[in-house]
Amino acid sequence: GWSVQNFWGGIALLAPPLDPPLTVLLVAATISTAATNERGSPSLITEEKVNDTLVRSVYLQVLRGRDGRDGVPGRDGVKGERGDKGEKGEKGDTGARGDTGPKSGGVVYTRWGRKSCPTGAQLLYEGIAGGSHYTHSGGGANYVCLPKVPQYMSTHIPSHYSYMYGSEYQEVNGIFPGKHDHNVPCAVCYTTTKSVKLMIPARTSCPSSWTREYKGYLMAEYSTHARNAVYECFDEAPESIAGSHTNVDGALFYFVRTTCTGLPCPPYYVNRPITCVVCTK
Repeated sequence: GWSVQNFWGGIALLAPPLDPPLTVLLVAATISTAATNERGSPSLITEEKVNDTLVRSVYLQVLRGRDGRDGVPGRDGVKGERGDKGEKGEKGDTGARGDTGPKSGGVVYTRWGRKSCPTGAQLLYEGIAGGSHYTHSGGGANYVCLPKVPQYMSTHIPSHYSYMYGSEYQEVNGIFPGKHDHNVPCAVCYTTTKSVKLMIPARTSCPSSWTREYKGYLMAEYSTHARNAVYECFDEAPESIAGSHTNVDGALFYFVRTTCTGLPCPPYYVNRPITCVVCTK
């Protein structure tokens, strides 16, 4: 703010810098005489008598001072206390939908008795159903879907071995007309939108929210043959490999009939061919 200094026997008020310059009139009671500068011209100090009192008037021009750019920076102040936690903000807008992620998962299954896959599934390869001979007690217990064009890695002939045979429908004409002794095709299928496969025996429909890939009949080896084989689900409208109607045996497929031994009858019925369904989800 303002400061006070002696000035030629009177009093001077020094004001802080102002913009624009400001002229300040200071009046002081004194008994001094009039003053002149060296050239004899009146100075900024004038005197007059007011009620027998000599009044000296001092005119000061207050000029704006230089800013504080040359000053020394002050020290950091004391850190303030932590403020109160603010209120929870409103929920933001839903962001844009992200890009589709890479494909993953999927499920592979074999469609026995057919050369193609159901609608919505990709055919990985068309094949020929094969397995161990029905008279052999050794070998594999499962049927396999062999590709139509094999790839070999060695010409060496093993001294101890198991055999792979083609397969035939056996005694099926009552349900699969004209297919007895025909060789069995198969198709290996892939669906990208599913992640699990389920084969249900004795059913033709799938659980709720599951997709039925195909339905048909359960088949396996004959009950008294030396070879035990896993059950497979055959499509209800089977095909056969062209020109393969000659009886050469090999791995064989028979229908499976129910008994009432250990099974509740009804709902099961004796000697009925068992159905099946393949489901995915």
